[in-house]
Amino acid sequence: MSKTLIIGLGTGRCGSLSLSYFLNNQPGIKVLHEGAINYQAHPLKWYNDHENVWKWIENLDKLSDSNQYFGDIGMYFLPYVAFLIEKFPRSKFICLKREREAVIHSYLQWTQDHNPWYEHNGKTWKKNEVWDASFPKFNESDKAKAIGLYWDMYYEKIEKLIEKYPQNICCFQTESLNEVNSRNALLDFIEYDGDRNLEGQYHTHKKRAIFAKIRRNFAEVSISLGKQILPKSFRHQLWIKFAKFFYY
Repeated sequence: MSKTLIIGLGTGRCGSLSLSYFLNNQPGIKVLHEGAINYQAHPLKWYNDHENVWKWIENLDKLSDSNQYFGDIGMYFLPYVAFLIEKFPRSKFICLKREREAVIHSYLQWTQDHNPWYEHNGKTWKKNEVWDASFPKFNESDKAKAIGLYWDMYYEKIEKLIEKYPQNICCFQTESLNEVNSRNALLDFIEYDGDRNLEGQYHTHKKRAIFAKIRRNFAEVSISLGKQILPKSFRHQLWIKFAKFFYY
């Protein structure tokens, strides 16, 4: 019996890591997350990277050993869906969809002083040699707006692909990862016939958001008190040191 290729899709910051945990918890499934081997990611390029995509899939097949299902999860596979279906007609693509504003907010926190959605000279924004090429570019210098355009474009393309390849592509709301019915539906979609591990907590964005809010409240109280008792120069140095911890 031939193996089944599984590719995870979604904008990123949408629960894709949680999806990898869930899939890898099923016997006979081995998928990577953003190509990570020994915690080292191997992202692909968004534009015109068909040769490397094909080589990477061949490599994943070899790494999968005896597992019946193999694959990878990454937002940058979207431009290559039709290409991969042509190569693997039985391949399955699982897309996760998180709320637009939540994705924008999460990416703003996550990318900090980088902006992979806009062509820039590295002065206003820092360049990232690993990840910049993995995102599409937009003619929009406002970072939040560019992320919004990215979200709009991504799921518009997903809808069109589902219309064209309904047997190959499905899309789930991120929050549904914690619903047993949705987990079963996901495994049904990939035609998984092994023993199913459906218990456990996989989607953690809500939990992280709660702790993030607590940290931000603590930071705001600390800053307010610091203004009253600490010199301005000292407050500035503390803010630089701890801002990323409080506002991730």
